[in-house]
Amino acid sequence: MFPQILRSLSILSLSVGAAHAADTANLDTPRLAGIDNFRDIAGTTTAYTTAMDGTMRAGVFYRSNAITPTAADLATLNGLGITAVYDLRTASEIAATPDTLLAGASYTNIDIIGSAASGSNITTISVSSAADAIAMMQDANRSFVSDVGMRSQFAVLFNDLAGVDGAALFHCTAGKDRTGWTTAVLLSIAGVDSSTIMTDYLATNDYTAARVAATLAAMPASMAAIYEPLLTVDASFLQAGLDEVTAEYGSMDNYLKQGLGLSQETIYVLRAKMVYYNSLPGQAELLGNSAAGAGLLQQLQNSSLSGNYTAYNYYLQSALYAGSLGGVEATVGGQVHADAASYLLRQPGLIEQAAGAYTSGINLKSGQRQLWTAGLADYLGTDGSAHAASSNEHTQGTLVGLSQRFSEQLSGYAAFGYSRGTVGGAGGEADTDLTFGTAGVRFAPNGLERGLYVAADASAGWVDYNSKRELGGGLGAAKGDTHGNLASAALALGYRTPLGAVSLEPSLGLRASRLSLSGFEEKGSELALDVDGTRQTRRSAFANMKAAFAPVGLSGGWQLVPGVSVGYEHVLGDHRVDSEAGLLGLSVEQRAAYANRDQFNGAVNMTASLGNFSLGAEAGATGGGDSHGFSGSLKAGYQF
Repeated sequence: MFPQILRSLSILSLSVGAAHAADTANLDTPRLAGIDNFRDIAGTTTAYTTAMDGTMRAGVFYRSNAITPTAADLATLNGLGITAVYDLRTASEIAATPDTLLAGASYTNIDIIGSAASGSNITTISVSSAADAIAMMQDANRSFVSDVGMRSQFAVLFNDLAGVDGAALFHCTAGKDRTGWTTAVLLSIAGVDSSTIMTDYLATNDYTAARVAATLAAMPASMAAIYEPLLTVDASFLQAGLDEVTAEYGSMDNYLKQGLGLSQETIYVLRAKMVYYNSLPGQAELLGNSAAGAGLLQQLQNSSLSGNYTAYNYYLQSALYAGSLGGVEATVGGQVHADAASYLLRQPGLIEQAAGAYTSGINLKSGQRQLWTAGLADYLGTDGSAHAASSNEHTQGTLVGLSQRFSEQLSGYAAFGYSRGTVGGAGGEADTDLTFGTAGVRFAPNGLERGLYVAADASAGWVDYNSKRELGGGLGAAKGDTHGNLASAALALGYRTPLGAVSLEPSLGLRASRLSLSGFEEKGSELALDVDGTRQTRRSAFANMKAAFAPVGLSGGWQLVPGVSVGYEHVLGDHRVDSEAGLLGLSVEQRAAYANRDQFNGAVNMTASLGNFSLGAEAGATGGGDSHGFSGSLKAGYQF
């Protein structure tokens, strides 16, 4: 039945091809004098809204009747960026009114009714009443759903539209039936509500009013009354097709997947081409790094990753319908790079603490040296907060050094070492291998054993950096590596006071650390970042109190010296550490989880010595704000 109708309609339409609608409406999409039913499916006067806070994108899919433009129309069409034209007509329709080809646009004929399962050889029909004409148009729309041949052609069309790079135009002869059904399905995929879809369908009557009126005026009144339903659209036409979808498939989604054989991925690509989502699930409630990550995910809707067969597109569309970003908002921005930078800036303090037992020279005689080694072991965890996900830091390393007491008032040391750091946070892990050297001096005008002293320390090292971020949401893992250097300097003023069985040593000082890491490109994921280089300085003031107790004699000539220490550090200036990165021209900034201006630490230590040989161990705890951790160190020295 449907092939009969369309072929008859094409005869009617062609007979009045010279009658066009006047340009009477001020529309966002240009009105064309020679193609009266040309319009953007995104809307008429304004873009349609969709489910999940979406807005239809203009300039993606256009619909029209046969392409018979005036010279001015053609110039307008060629300026719209249309790269593909899909002609849904039969061969006879095309022969009667060939399309005018658009500059730079491919042309594809997808004959919807020519592949109908039955009746495709019937070329003429007759109707005896308006009621018959209405019934035929309703049957025509049902055939879009029930006819296997037409379904196969619609499947080709929708798959092709999903793969178009640029804007696409689809049309039939009048731009109302095959084109109207195609538009209704696309708007349904986009999430436009049923009332708006129907209003858009019926807009054909407004766009083509002048042409239809001219056609009917050329007929006898009795004939015009019969054929008017064949030249216009009625809500019952589209509703008949929609009801057939419900009857045969239960839902439009089932019609798309079971009736047309479209994949979920293709449906998602079509939806992303047509719709921009003004907000993502839960985005309004997010703060800090997660808010920045969600913002990046939202902005990527306007990138080449959206509306194409990409992992990002599938993830985002799935997340929208699941109502959750699935944690990707916390991983996509690369927080671990900020966490690693923060960790490295604090490393010089850990190195000084590990070497502390051998840097003063107090236990040496003038002119004596001591060869020593100390291990590094440290853990610090930072709880998640509104601005960042939780992070954890692990350190393992060792130092080998030489200390010398040059005189009663002056001592110095030099050491080199290696520290392997592992920083984890927000789905990522970074390995920071630090090879460094450190040196320092202490001067006490009245002798190192008592009174006022000044101590200065400096270190410099080479950093090898490797990272891997598991993004989640089927987006894979992003890997990167770079290198750089870390330098620091500290100056302290202290006072050593022997008080019988214990010696107290309070001190105050300043420390500055400078980290320079080269920028790098991650690989392995569509959302791999171009990470900016790091050039950051951390300045802090610190206060320490050390207590060393009198030696305790043990059997075999061993002596045991216990000690305790407490410390406080206050960051000067901006205490926050950030990282910046880019993706497809978009930028994202992340803040390190460790964001404490003040940190406290305490430790107990024990040194056992026999002659010139000594062994020591230290265990400590660190806390401040949302961060907490512990450290440990084993030490050994030999005096000569």
